[in-house]
Amino acid sequence: MKLLLLADGRAVHTVRYQKQLIDFGADVTLASLERGDTVDIQLKKKSVSRSLYYAYANREIKELVRKLNPDIVNPHFASAYGFSVALSRVWKRKPIALHCLGSDILISPRKSIAHRRKVMYALSKTSLVFTDSTYVANMVQSLHPVEKSCVIPWGVEPELLNIFKKKKTADFNKSRPLSVLCPRPLSKIYNNNFILDSLEELIQKKQIKLTFCLRGDDVDKFRGMVQKRFSENMVTFYDFKPREEYIKFIADFDIYMSASLSDSSPASLIEAIAVGMYPVVGDIPGLSDWIDSSNASLFNLKSKQSLRDTINQLLNDPINIGSVLKSNHEKVLEKGLFENNIKDTIQAMENLIRNAG
Repeated sequence: MKLLLLADGRAVHTVRYQKQLIDFGADVTLASLERGDTVDIQLKKKSVSRSLYYAYANREIKELVRKLNPDIVNPHFASAYGFSVALSRVWKRKPIALHCLGSDILISPRKSIAHRRKVMYALSKTSLVFTDSTYVANMVQSLHPVEKSCVIPWGVEPELLNIFKKKKTADFNKSRPLSVLCPRPLSKIYNNNFILDSLEELIQKKQIKLTFCLRGDDVDKFRGMVQKRFSENMVTFYDFKPREEYIKFIADFDIYMSASLSDSSPASLIEAIAVGMYPVVGDIPGLSDWIDSSNASLFNLKSKQSLRDTINQLLNDPINIGSVLKSNHEKVLEKGLFENNIKDTIQAMENLIRNAG
């Protein structure tokens, strides 16, 4: 299979996806407006406006398809590369497999009528839509009915699953402070301020220790706030880590926490339950393929007291954590092994190519 991949060349997920496709024998060319070490063709940014990058890339994409003659074109993100491909009109010649990644369906269409129309246009010119959750698949259909779609998660490597076998199950009765990983970027949509405000007293009492990632639009502002309110060793940060190092890093945490206002089967959640972290997350529908109140603690994103009560419950009257973590891990083992996810993706695209004649 000869595939033209159009995706963010900087993204860890793009690199993982590209590598796994190649490992399974696909002939992949990655073209991207964003610079990355594995980008094969650097697309030109023909505007000073970021919102127009993808619109103006359509002619270059059309020329690439003519030169490379791929079997299939695989844009990622409906309102970005999906829109570019729709404008390029290459869908008249080649099957298009569009990956919708969550925010392009859940957030972008709500920004404006123009954003909504871009997403709908991209969906209307695709042959097959991939989503990573049932919730997003349903939202796609509400925006524009598509004939062919697949729900395939972005899972984890075997090395990550193997950590569970070696990891000692956290004892919420005795472990103090509980170590909490908050890996979502420091941006408004991920709502990390809510976590700090809700749990300030427990942090000060050294009942829990939080670790945040140094990514996102609000990094400097967030770090400054933390330095004013908390001691250095109770709220910490980590910078970008190569994949192998990151896998080892997350093995040491007891709890995965997210207060994201919008999500679609986040890879960070799947990674967390694979290694044996207990999920404490805001109650939103995009997570329902993986967790519910039986295997995670869900809190109300409109109530700081709800998150405080959730953590106090774990500290003072914990559930049978061992059986929950084992069940969660087995769920990832069953449907969240990344290499199997990519095999399913390749099979769906090969079927599309055959049916396209």
